[in-house]
Amino acid sequence: MQDRGPAGFTVVRCGGCADFPDGFTEGAAELPGVDEVLVEGLRALVRDSRHGVLVTAACPFGMHLCAEREIGMMLLVQPCDERRDPSSPVLPVGPIRSTSDVQEVTRWLVGRSFDPYLLPMHLRGPGRRTTSPGRGRHPGSAA
Repeated sequence: MQDRGPAGFTVVRCGGCADFPDGFTEGAAELPGVDEVLVEGLRALVRDSRHGVLVTAACPFGMHLCAEREIGMMLLVQPCDERRDPSSPVLPVGPIRSTSDVQEVTRWLVGRSFDPYLLPMHLRGPGRRTTSPGRGRHPGSAA
């Protein structure tokens, strides 16, 4: 069997985002229902994995960061080994704003590479909205 990356993962869903009646903020009426689709997708993914865990927690990002980011659901993903010990740094994912974002995130989790640069740029979380080293350069451009 080919190694597909870490054996498992923990996904922490931001409970602060989920506490709003429409899943985001009182002014985000265009986004209702995305949290429900996200939770159901994550639950199915965890059920189908041997070492996956889904947790909903108070906002792990803090009020300052959340106030400055785009509206949408946020996740933290912690890759882990079969004993549930962390195998790499925690990765912020989001904001998740649509059902196509949910599909991108669940597809990324199923692949288990946990490379944030394999996510679309808008889902790479705060501080990771650039191309990775060696990616996104045009042939002949200066390094």
